[in-house]
Amino acid sequence: MSEGPLATERSRIVRPKLLWRLLFAQVLLMGAFLFLCLMCLGGYLLMLGFDAGHPQPQRWMALVGGGLILLVGLWLLKVAMPRRISPVLVERER
Repeated sequence: MSEGPLATERSRIVRPKLLWRLLFAQVLLMGAFLFLCLMCLGGYLLMLGFDAGHPQPQRWMALVGGGLILLVGLWLLKVAMPRRISPVLVERER
């Protein structure tokens, strides 16, 4: 009788449910979309800054805002990327 519960515990594999996998994928796609929108906003403001049809103070504000947004976006990209692509194995000296 003691083999029944023990056999089911050995054969039971714990996996994340499909709902959590889909939720993770959705959050990842949403983050990528929002990051792309942020970078596009910075580029659009830079383009407005170089447009001669707008008054000078508005052009300066667009240039400064677009530059800052792009710098923050590049910094976020640098922070999010891993330092090394592949892991490095370091062995201890004895």
